[in-house]
Amino acid sequence: MGESDKSQLVHNIARAKRVQRAITQDWDMIIIGGGIHGMALAVLSSQMGYKTLLLERNDYASATSSRSSKMAHGGLRYLEMFDFQQVFEGIACREDLFVKAPHLVRPEKFLIPVYKGDWWFRLKLHIGLWLYDRMVKSPERRHRWIPEVGLDSELFGQAHQKLRGAFEYTDGLMKDARLVFELLVAAEQRGCCALNHAEVVRIDQDDQCRRARVQWRDNLTAETYSSTASVVFNCAGPWAPHIQESEAKGNGYPVKYSRGSHLIFSKPWNFPSLFLPLSEKGRYYFVWPHVRGTMVGTTEREVKVLDSDPVPSKDEEQEILDRLQKDLPHHGLTKDCLVSSFAGVRILPMRDRTKRVGALSRKHIWDVRQQMFSLIGGKYTSFAWTVREGMKLFLQTIGASLKNIPSPIENLPGYITESERALLIKTLHEQYPANKKAILRAVERLGAQVLRYSDRAEAWEEICPGVLMLEVLHAMECEHACSLEGVVRWRLELETTSDCSSEEVFKKIGKMVEG
Repeated sequence: MGESDKSQLVHNIARAKRVQRAITQDWDMIIIGGGIHGMALAVLSSQMGYKTLLLERNDYASATSSRSSKMAHGGLRYLEMFDFQQVFEGIACREDLFVKAPHLVRPEKFLIPVYKGDWWFRLKLHIGLWLYDRMVKSPERRHRWIPEVGLDSELFGQAHQKLRGAFEYTDGLMKDARLVFELLVAAEQRGCCALNHAEVVRIDQDDQCRRARVQWRDNLTAETYSSTASVVFNCAGPWAPHIQESEAKGNGYPVKYSRGSHLIFSKPWNFPSLFLPLSEKGRYYFVWPHVRGTMVGTTEREVKVLDSDPVPSKDEEQEILDRLQKDLPHHGLTKDCLVSSFAGVRILPMRDRTKRVGALSRKHIWDVRQQMFSLIGGKYTSFAWTVREGMKLFLQTIGASLKNIPSPIENLPGYITESERALLIKTLHEQYPANKKAILRAVERLGAQVLRYSDRAEAWEEICPGVLMLEVLHAMECEHACSLEGVVRWRLELETTSDCSSEEVFKKIGKMVEG
């Protein structure tokens, strides 16, 4: 039996055990949703000693949590809305991610150009960035003004002569889906039972015994089961109001949905990342380096109907292309070098029904009804703050102490410092025949977790140029991959991080995963 066959056998046995455990154990907490908030809450509750079951109807990180702008940011534009609390939470969590997840989240400098005569925009930005700096720990990450003579003339092309200068400030870039999967591993290490492709179909709440019975369907076998818990946390992202409305005996919280789209170009971006204003008040878009070349986004379109697999519309794609042609025509970011695109749907609590989606606060709401806590909204960067807040609400309802609630990102299984990372890559390159590019990719995505495969020779073979077999093995053995799509799209992210997309490669991975 080869290693791939062993991995498939390990996966099948492990899933059967998780299903059995899910239906035989009485749980303290059942979490609905395997995105960033549900997974972080699973880590937190398990770490605090609560018996936790997590159910995800599709695959972990397959919705909004893998379709973000890949940024860990405070939300500079929210200062224009006077949403100071949201910015404070974002920056505090971003700074924490820099320290506790440096292999997945790193600081990135951004430039905001200011043109001659636009004194109001410059003053507004100066005040906003000064406020931003008040919440930043490191002096190195505070903003500075760069006059026009200090800017690369190639960056802004003919528009350079119209520049007054640019503000430089720091935010973060992150691997969003990888963070969810690393939290999955951390949650299981702490005792959580997690199941993907497990769709909740009914929730019955018993007020007398203060228990909730959750019926769910295993979408891989079509079998229906039930599990019980003291409390249900509804972290289903955009679908949270639907679960809340149909199962919590009341009307769901009013929300709006906004689709954000991003384009990826094959042309490398060899300049500082950009934060560029749009004509619409409070709207901006970004241009920053991506492993495939250059990434640009995001749009902001209200949508009425939820799509489980949203894609950018033609007019959203054209909106970004038109904007690039206007602002950066000399960089050649055109349809000819467009290699990939993706879209995600945000859920926005509708505190003010008259506001457009771009003006609505991203600030989340915990809606508590009987034994169900529903998360409405939530910003990716602030997930740790959000789930700790939800845990505090739960502890208050049971009269427990609110002290010593840990961070869900403490001691991540892949944690590795920059110096350790460089040494590990050097050592692995000397020890294994794989090329350095493939080893670099694996360490950047899995961190210290690559060491679990140090004695498995097959793991260090390349499944395709630049991608090691160990990424597939890890997806199957540690991250519950159940399908070709689950490996290729959500765990390895080959669509957006590699040009390794041949039919032969997919067949090879499919044979490993599906047997």
